[in-house]
Amino acid sequence: MTTYILGANGRLGGVMYRYAKRANLHWKGQSRSRDFDIYWPSHMDDRAGSEMFRPGATLINMIGATSQNPDELQAINVEFVKRLLNRATATGVAHIVLASSASVYGNIADTPLTEEVCLQPVSAYGTSKARMEDAVHAACTEENTPAITILRIGNVAGSDALLATAERHASSGAPMTLHRFPDGAAPIRSYIGPEDLFNVVYALSHPHIGQPRVVNVASPHAISLDVALQGYRSYLLPKLRWVDTPIQDESPARVVLCTKTLGRFIRLKKDNHYADEMALQVARDRNQ
Repeated sequence: MTTYILGANGRLGGVMYRYAKRANLHWKGQSRSRDFDIYWPSHMDDRAGSEMFRPGATLINMIGATSQNPDELQAINVEFVKRLLNRATATGVAHIVLASSASVYGNIADTPLTEEVCLQPVSAYGTSKARMEDAVHAACTEENTPAITILRIGNVAGSDALLATAERHASSGAPMTLHRFPDGAAPIRSYIGPEDLFNVVYALSHPHIGQPRVVNVASPHAISLDVALQGYRSYLLPKLRWVDTPIQDESPARVVLCTKTLGRFIRLKKDNHYADEMALQVARDRNQ
């Protein structure tokens, strides 16, 4: 049966849709824009999008709010997912893939973070994603619930705040700030390139039997942010400059996801040059 990408005009949904097209997978994209396969003008309209809700279908939900507005976060990241799951259960949908976030872990310094760690989100966005996960697990006590895969996604190259900041500064000609710890090290974070993200979602898109599976999504090789910037400068922003500044807050030096569970479904190469690889993936994605 058909696989549908909800939010195909968004940042991550757009990644899924573009790569699916390039791979000739015939996945269909949903959007509030008429430029996509399925027009669903309001995510709160439970009558629309009926083409997607059919027996055997797989829904990949990339619809999500990222603002700091608590009402918007609750409505889109939690309540919408509840309704989506209810409707999918009633119509025989086989599988739902849900985009969660590494932000559900908060600033836990004990890394690498496994999927079994107690969640401690510190942001409103992370809290909303944690509530979404709670709602999904609660709903799975119902009969005929579809298979569910929850993706705790780390930073996605090309859609990350670091690149957005770098692009603004490269455009203006002003150097950006790179925070460093007293030992001179930059923060280390989990990343994944857009092509690798698509390959992960594809590998996890097939329905499974049993309880919801929760999977951290990141490259096995964590990235220092100064190395990430070097990759972006090499392949995307040749005029990018930055200045080192002592870190002022209590941000942890490392927030790294354990990818052991992910490794059971797809083998991503652990590469010391992954910062270059992910920047190259972004450049290729933008130029195709």
